[in-house]
Amino acid sequence: MKALAPWTVLLALPAFAQMVPYQRTPVPNREVGQELCVTWNQRDITWHADQAGSARTPGEAEFVAYEAAFASWQALSDTCSDFHFTQGERLANVLIGKGSQDTNVVVVRETNCRDAVAPTDPCLADGSCANTAHCWDHSDSTIALTTVTYSTRTGFIYDADIELNASPQSDGSSFLFTTVASPQCQPGAESTQCVATDLQNTMTHEIGHFVGFDHVDVPGSVMEPTAPLGETSKRTIDRGTVDGFCTTYPRGQPPLPCSVLAQTQRRITARNLGTVGLAGCGCDAAEGPLLGLLAGWLLQVRRRPFRGR
Repeated sequence: MKALAPWTVLLALPAFAQMVPYQRTPVPNREVGQELCVTWNQRDITWHADQAGSARTPGEAEFVAYEAAFASWQALSDTCSDFHFTQGERLANVLIGKGSQDTNVVVVRETNCRDAVAPTDPCLADGSCANTAHCWDHSDSTIALTTVTYSTRTGFIYDADIELNASPQSDGSSFLFTTVASPQCQPGAESTQCVATDLQNTMTHEIGHFVGFDHVDVPGSVMEPTAPLGETSKRTIDRGTVDGFCTTYPRGQPPLPCSVLAQTQRRITARNLGTVGLAGCGCDAAEGPLLGLLAGWLLQVRRRPFRGR
């Protein structure tokens, strides 16, 4: 796992490093000049795994790890909310971001786009290589990245996709996703028989971005932007994040707005990101308009990388 890095898409946003128990992901509301938060306005969310899984993970272990991570968030929801995560069918050649509208996916990338496409391929300029060549098109140091598509009018999420980076890095190394609980791998001696980059640990963190939470610099938080080699502690959702989820998605009530204006007017109704390698995880934030979707609303994409140390 490696160094910190913020969100990345188009427009970088400031980092949030307050010592707070949880931090929701803010987005600007261009109509009123007030900040909203990225939030689901529905409570029944279906996610799909890429059927290819990971060639480096034994058997069906990667799918079991995905399920365990979502189950942790479901167990939390059962205590205070009516948010429900449903596992959908496995899909082939999944798409990320605007290409995957309304299909929330989890995919392991085992090919790097610099190796999969020619240096002159137009997809390198327009950012579409991940979908056209089904490859990792982000920083080598990012372990995982969550891309969220949302409305800039309301902050409502329409789609969230998780990519896991198992592709070769420029130095020939790569992140090895493991699923065992112990022992911890020694640096340079990673294998699937010990804990290297724990997949459930990574997924539990990424699902936090999936439901609208940002990184916090709080030791022990599942949303802490660090993930050292062998870490499994993020498999358990901490008290601060529990409070954040229960406050944001209260059972039988609308999701809690985060702007003063929205809280006053109560416009939001309850129709209802990555981890780096060896040193820490960080977030790169960016936005890009998606045109012609959902009755012409301006949508934007947010990507949340998770890094290690």
